[in-house]
Amino acid sequence: NVKLDVAVLNAGLMPRSSEHSAEGYEIMFAVHFLANRVLVDRWLRDGVVEPSTDPARRPRLIQITSETHRSAEAIDFERFAEFADYGVRDGIKYYGLSKLHSCTFARELHRRLNPDRELRVAVHAMCPGPIASNIARNAPLVMKPILVPVMKLLFSSPARAARPVSYLCCSEEAGRRSGIYLHMMQEKEPGELAKDPVAGAKLWQASETLVRKHAPASRSA
Repeated sequence: NVKLDVAVLNAGLMPRSSEHSAEGYEIMFAVHFLANRVLVDRWLRDGVVEPSTDPARRPRLIQITSETHRSAEAIDFERFAEFADYGVRDGIKYYGLSKLHSCTFARELHRRLNPDRELRVAVHAMCPGPIASNIARNAPLVMKPILVPVMKLLFSSPARAARPVSYLCCSEEAGRRSGIYLHMMQEKEPGELAKDPVAGAKLWQASETLVRKHAPASRSA
């Protein structure tokens, strides 16, 4: 059977304006949060990620998120998963909100997979900082001639941005702990909303229906 020692949940995008995912959700909600929620649930059910108290066999899950989660308003569970229609001006607002979902998910996963402080899965989250990547691929054409050279000049290269990812994936220290949040190579606490256990539990329960819908054979961890 296939087993994962380390998984990095890295898919990300930022559209010019609101878009639907194939399933009808706001695209950043779907990519940054829901896809990871469903995928991890399936891995756990199938034993692809197998919790272990043995340090040599303990898996690691790394959620790539963003410091923009700190600017987001609290998740509105009364309108959870509803499609949001927005334009260029509000794109960063919904990007931050989707990253709050992903950061809250990582913290709740850390709590659920390591009950009673018994370390079974090392679950971490990190923001790599601004990167000269292809995330601006959906930017308006008129802005690309400006954005691309500015990003290459001022932002970290993908290789440099990967250093904290490598640390969380490979270092002995990160394997002995769970719940680390890194901003680049600096360890800090995530935002108050993201680490709130009540919000984490609500997010988990609110998304259970979606997990059952999109992976009906799955079950909660």
